[in-house]
Amino acid sequence: MAVLEHEAAAVPYKELRVTSAGVETPVTSAATAVAGDVETALALADHHPTGQAAVQMRQRLRGHIQSLAVPAERYADRLPESREKDIAASTIRFARNLARDGISDPAIALRLLAKSVAHLARNTDLLRSA
Repeated sequence: MAVLEHEAAAVPYKELRVTSAGVETPVTSAATAVAGDVETALALADHHPTGQAAVQMRQRLRGHIQSLAVPAERYADRLPESREKDIAASTIRFARNLARDGISDPAIALRLLAKSVAHLARNTDLLRSA
């Protein structure tokens, strides 16, 4: 899964350090971590949806939902009354309910949490560009 530039700016500011090929690079957004968690969750859902790593990933994704829901909600509130606004608001409600209640199937839970985080991150990015 490729991380696009607009996705890398999609989450609240936080400085991270990413090490690649032995070179440590500062990243001025947590979007890289969010995108990495989404990618990892989808891989875990396909190959190993149970176990401690999957449990921890579901918790991390729930944390991302809690962090991203408020700015995504601000984005939705700024939209004019339209189908787009209804979809944005529905996505936020769904993500919050999913984070709170969960799903019994671990693979499905990982996929839905990951996709919800990705959608909220995209809406947060759209808020910043508005």
